[in-house]
Amino acid sequence: MRVSAKSSLNIYRAMEKITKNSVLIRTTEAKKQMIRSFPFIRLLVLDFALSIYLWYKWKPDWDYTVDIFWKQTGHVADNLNGTITWLRSNPAGLKLNTPVNDTLAWFFTYHIYLWTTFIGFLRSDAFFRFITYSLIGGVSTFSSIVYDFSQIFFLHFNCFDAYATKLCYLCYYTLTVLWSLVRGKKWNPLRERMDTVILDTRQQFLATSLFVILLFILPTIFVYFVVFRSLRLAVSALQTVIYFFATWPFQLFALEKYFKEKYGKQKTSEGNDAASTE
Repeated sequence: MRVSAKSSLNIYRAMEKITKNSVLIRTTEAKKQMIRSFPFIRLLVLDFALSIYLWYKWKPDWDYTVDIFWKQTGHVADNLNGTITWLRSNPAGLKLNTPVNDTLAWFFTYHIYLWTTFIGFLRSDAFFRFITYSLIGGVSTFSSIVYDFSQIFFLHFNCFDAYATKLCYLCYYTLTVLWSLVRGKKWNPLRERMDTVILDTRQQFLATSLFVILLFILPTIFVYFVVFRSLRLAVSALQTVIYFFATWPFQLFALEKYFKEKYGKQKTSEGNDAASTE
């Protein structure tokens, strides 16, 4: 009984997290709350009209669309593998640490393989038909589903950036600690200040050796951090555009309301001033 209750709680937490992160669910709930507003209804009608126009312009060919998508997916995986191969060949004359470079390259290559295997489970015509038929709900609904799918499709970029960021931060933090230790200082967390510490010869040698090793490893890790952070920013820019189309009725509604309140108050204040002068 306890196991079932615990599993139910985990399922509830997972569904709650999905609900908070899913743009489709959030936009659908927001539409339900704002459907009573006539200006927002006009925007929804325009949203449906744009979806109908897009449907007749697109006229999706299922086989062609699915084939193009999986070709592009293969190109993404090939380009990532090519990027890692490029990093292993000391790009731009950088003398990267060979053992660390090979280890990181193997690690990220294996994760690319895991990502392609995971995406392979989504290789279904029904899945793509569901995305395309979401145009019935409007351009915003279609863009919301595309955005949620992009969260899964670009998951490896987020993971790569997280791995490289954590590793780079860990290396940098360890270097700062070792640099203080080499100079005979250490951080006292109780008093929140730097205290003096006396090291013997072996401790000084060990701290200096670790500092030098990490100092020569840091450029290699930093190169991976810069590359994967750049890829993450490019993906974020693309997702920002998709998110705009997913939420454009709400943004236009808020913008229209803002201008009405701003210029409406100015007009009323000008009218009151004119009446007072008369």
